[in-house]
Amino acid sequence: MTASDSSRQRAARNSGSERADHLGGLIMALARREGMKAGDRLVEQRLADALDLSRAPIRLGLKALEAAGLARGEPHRGFVLAKNPTSGAAQPALAAVRRSEQVYATIAGDVLASRLPADVTEAELMRRYDLSRAELQRLLDRIAAEGWIARLPGYGWRFAETVASPAAQAQALAFRAAIEPAAIAQPRYALSQGVISRLRERQCRLLDGELEKMTIGEIYQSGCEFHEEIIRGAGNPFFVEALKRVNSIRRLFAYRSFADRDGMRRHIREHLRLLDHLDARRYSDAAELMAKHLQRPLVAGLS
Repeated sequence: MTASDSSRQRAARNSGSERADHLGGLIMALARREGMKAGDRLVEQRLADALDLSRAPIRLGLKALEAAGLARGEPHRGFVLAKNPTSGAAQPALAAVRRSEQVYATIAGDVLASRLPADVTEAELMRRYDLSRAELQRLLDRIAAEGWIARLPGYGWRFAETVASPAAQAQALAFRAAIEPAAIAQPRYALSQGVISRLRERQCRLLDGELEKMTIGEIYQSGCEFHEEIIRGAGNPFFVEALKRVNSIRRLFAYRSFADRDGMRRHIREHLRLLDHLDARRYSDAAELMAKHLQRPLVAGLS
């Protein structure tokens, strides 16, 4: 084996370990948002659905958490949390996710402020944002999936112009205002008591102080997860996929302004009123409230 072969193998191992640690951090961040505690089960399929991943990367992340002492495998139960996601032991796993979110926010801000050229190379982005190749590739994969960058046929990447425009933001909001109330108005709409209770608990935790501890990315993701759970009650996967798609693109706008925490609290209180309607099966009232909720100006992407 040559020295260059050995170097490539080490780089591949480091990249694989870095990816596993990142996936473990995503799982811990989700567990934190959901208020999970040590001893709670980490159900592979539920994690895969929530993080929009297949089960293979979820297993990779769970093994990384096990190696870090944050999860453990138990007979007939699969993996369970070994430490609370809010504990000091969980912070290193969460730190990598926060760093990725901070870099993502910086890139989004630079795109919106036209501080980046339309065409960029990976080398330029690595230097500008002090990223490893593996870190940059994860970010580019994510941004490409969200639709605001695409690989050029020959070399480099190109940022899309349309997704950063005010018109695109208005169109995204108009689309949500059309599909989300319509989903609630479907004849067979139903949301289980367990889902309603879980969503209500999460919104209450945000109002009770957790909001102040979260990054804008975590707040935005929490809002997306809330609305995606609501629309899932229609029992129509096309509603869910359409909302996930527009939420991915809309994420870019979430970094334009995120200082209004009072506005965020107003949105959360509306979420709680919406859950009250759904709990009482007042679906027409819930659809009407959802329409009004989505007509309000976006505040930090939380709506």
